[in-house]
Amino acid sequence: MSEDKRIRLLYRVEPGCLGPTGVDYVEGFCQFANKIIKPPIYASFNFVPRYDKSLPEREYKVGNKNLSSTQVIAYLDRLDKDKDEFEEQIDDLLSHAIDAYLKRL
Repeated sequence: MSEDKRIRLLYRVEPGCLGPTGVDYVEGFCQFANKIIKPPIYASFNFVPRYDKSLPEREYKVGNKNLSSTQVIAYLDRLDKDKDEFEEQIDDLLSHAIDAYLKRL
């Protein structure tokens, strides 16, 4: 699938998910997660720190267009994918990446 047709997920990672001193590690963790978490062929992921709580945790785009939750559901439905399952899988991958990263510290 061409890059401009893939759904792109910007995932803002809460520093607190890395523990009480997570703010010290979240940038390094995001770099680590971007290297080891491989997206499916129809998607791309970018993990960044979430310093601004007013921004959403997840932001989806196709091309240069931001997608609403309804549009994300419709896009994934066309691929026979469920949005909740898709996000649960990403959360599981992120959880495993956090464990792997913290073991390296």
